[in-house]
Amino acid sequence: MRRRAIRPTLLILALACFAKLSPSICAAEDVVTLRPTSPGSPATKVRGNVIDYTGQELSLQTPTGPTSIASDKIDFVETDYRPDYLEAKKLLVAGQSNEAIRLLQQATTTETRAWVRRQILADTAIAMHNAGRIVEAGNTYLQIVAEDPQTQWIAAMPLSWFSLAPDFDRDRVARQWLQQSTVPQAQLLGASWLLSTSDRSQATNVLNTLRRNPSPQIAMLAEAQLWQTKVVTATAPDVKQWEKQLEAGVLRGAALAGPYLVVGKAWRQLDNDTQAALALMRPPILYPSHRPVAAESLLQAGRSLERAGQKDEAIRVLQEVLEKYGDQPARQEADIFIKRLAGAGSN
Repeated sequence: MRRRAIRPTLLILALACFAKLSPSICAAEDVVTLRPTSPGSPATKVRGNVIDYTGQELSLQTPTGPTSIASDKIDFVETDYRPDYLEAKKLLVAGQSNEAIRLLQQATTTETRAWVRRQILADTAIAMHNAGRIVEAGNTYLQIVAEDPQTQWIAAMPLSWFSLAPDFDRDRVARQWLQQSTVPQAQLLGASWLLSTSDRSQATNVLNTLRRNPSPQIAMLAEAQLWQTKVVTATAPDVKQWEKQLEAGVLRGAALAGPYLVVGKAWRQLDNDTQAALALMRPPILYPSHRPVAAESLLQAGRSLERAGQKDEAIRVLQEVLEKYGDQPARQEADIFIKRLAGAGSN
């Protein structure tokens, strides 16, 4: 009985594909993998055609009818992507950021599914951040927020996790972001990039307000941003508490990269180089596509290893900055540090 009921649907889909009425319908079946409900339990997969996927829920058309799944229950979604997007992803991983941006922007214009387009925009924001194009990265991310205010692509938000040289245009736009009181992501972006400038006081006030934001992810990122102002004065119990907050699971995936860089720097400040190295090696190992944070983490890890007496390991880690992250700000300092270590070894 059930098989007979499904046949008309399959016939309609086949005719639609033949007539080229709807390319999205003709796409291969999407697979939604849900988060395990308990440790060790098998993953649950749901199949169908994704209609939309926002920070709140995923809408799925299945052979038995439409259904919705809360986004916080979803681990990942498998779907078909255009070749230009797949090639851009390879370039992003390889660190060819500007080439990746070109293909990602091309893929954005040709993608008809709104939820996939937002995913492409998220990768574009990451690539632009990697390329040092902060204003473009921030504005691209805010395009996602305009469509999906509770977007799940929180890890793509191009926040600042270490100090950079002043930049007039970047700081000017950051002040504009800071004034967008109805868009907490814009305020978080603005405060992040102004935290190490003369606007530090205003940025700190905004971050303190965002710590109470209804979105747990925004609140946690604002909290982690404020840790940067406390690295010099933090005690060991403070840093352990920060680690507990990160382990609570509010932030997932690459959204943890920047906060762990701050945690690692705090352990370095406390002369706990073992804990520092453990925290600092997480971003480059787990989230290498977030290149500015990964490179800075390797630089700080090299410093910790050198101070811990592991000179050879320090040189190896610093060499990785030169070989894999030569496009990042950490490269110059890593090069100087390696030469100093090599010079000390020759005496």
